[in-house]
Amino acid sequence: MQTRRFTQLLGITLAVMLTLLVDQGLVFGDNDGDRAEPSKLEGTWNVTMQLGRCDASCPCPPGVTTDTRVPALHMYLKHGAFLEAAGGSLLRGPGLGSWERLDHHQFEARFTFFLFNPDFSRRSRNEVTSHIHLTDPDTFEATLTLDSFDVTGNRTSPEEGCPITQSATRFE
Repeated sequence: MQTRRFTQLLGITLAVMLTLLVDQGLVFGDNDGDRAEPSKLEGTWNVTMQLGRCDASCPCPPGVTTDTRVPALHMYLKHGAFLEAAGGSLLRGPGLGSWERLDHHQFEARFTFFLFNPDFSRRSRNEVTSHIHLTDPDTFEATLTLDSFDVTGNRTSPEEGCPITQSATRFE
């Protein structure tokens, strides 16, 4: 009788331990440890943006060409919040939005910001979708599309958006 209880207790203990190990990703090759640091996007990044084209449907800001590198700071916050402070123009507001992990080193961020006229009246609103690839723990490259809307909400950019590329290094 005691042997049977011991066997049952041992079986229950092993089942609980196996459940805990599976939940921790230590069984069946699902160890998330190699993903923790290399694919961590959270933090602040020094970003350099380059516009892909400047024409009537994708106008560049005054003084900016496709050769111009525009600085920005991006902050990817825990739980998916995103903040952006762009350099290069006092007539551009901060970017606010969200981000999410798509795959091991792949992320997507979506954010919006306002552009203003020299008299500080609102000129337009832009929406950015960024496809981010972490190239190592402290650098990433991204391709973006920028969609522009006038103050009444009408799209002013082409349907496919205006192309932008980015490179970034982690801010220490």
